[in-house]
Amino acid sequence: MVNQVVEAALGGMNVTRTLEGRERYPIQVRYQRELRERIDELDRLPVVTPAGEVVPLRTLTRMTMTWGPEMLTSQDARLIAHVMFSPSGTMGALETATSVERSLRAAANQPAGSPGRLDLPEGYFVEAVGSFQNQLEANRRLLFIIPLVVLTNLFLIYLQFRSLAISLMIFAAIPVAFGGGMILLALAGVKMNTAIWVGFIAVFGLAVDDGLVMATYLDQVFRRRRLTSVADIRNATVEAGLKRIRPCLMTSFTTFAALTPVLLATGRGADVARSMALPVFGGTLFVLITLFVVPVLFCGYHELKLRAGLHDDYWEATGEPGTEASA
Repeated sequence: MVNQVVEAALGGMNVTRTLEGRERYPIQVRYQRELRERIDELDRLPVVTPAGEVVPLRTLTRMTMTWGPEMLTSQDARLIAHVMFSPSGTMGALETATSVERSLRAAANQPAGSPGRLDLPEGYFVEAVGSFQNQLEANRRLLFIIPLVVLTNLFLIYLQFRSLAISLMIFAAIPVAFGGGMILLALAGVKMNTAIWVGFIAVFGLAVDDGLVMATYLDQVFRRRRLTSVADIRNATVEAGLKRIRPCLMTSFTTFAALTPVLLATGRGADVARSMALPVFGGTLFVLITLFVVPVLFCGYHELKLRAGLHDDYWEATGEPGTEASA
């Protein structure tokens, strides 16, 4: 009887139905909202005894407040309750789940490094879901996607030059971009997440742009001339570099200008956008050194070929001897 009174007062009870044409709707009665929300006064709830006497609820039961699940749902034919944990900002989802599991094992008197699930009563188990589970699935996909992106970049560069040595010169910008992005992330104090790895995938494609533009023009200049000495190779390298450094800088600074509003944004979703923009900004900034590294490596590579007596084959293969250059 007490349970019925509490159920009717707080949860409501269907007393009859109403007819609206061919539709039927139940009519439910319960206490008003301002009375239902006064949990501390719930013990004053009037209960009518079989004898007709009205007594307060506190004379029939003892009420206490305890923590419990807000809602129970069903999954895989089992009742489940979700407990929400939000990272404090100093750690990511993976670290937060590990910290929660360590605390639960300590509460269950189970060693932190012990394998398997927590030692709970039969039929009960604890499993991390939500952002933690999404992070694990994203990491598994990224383990396949990131190497594929890197190898695809190297393959496309090789198709352009048909030379593994030159392709590796340009490809060296990708490790440099990765290091620059990681340095900026460390300075900003941002933890690794999926958005950051997506930003790295974007910067891997942008990183080779400057080196590709520089190496392509160097290759064109070297094809137009017959370079017979080290001085000719160095002069051609300087000339080509001076003509291509401005377009490369313009491309980089347009990227910086586009990312600056994203880095300074504070609205909804700004944290995700900032996580994607930080590695792109840092990687593009550090990749600027390839404007000097690629010409130096390109020049050194052809100097070695010239000293080894293999440089003449370069023009014989192209079929474009060009003009004689004075030594």
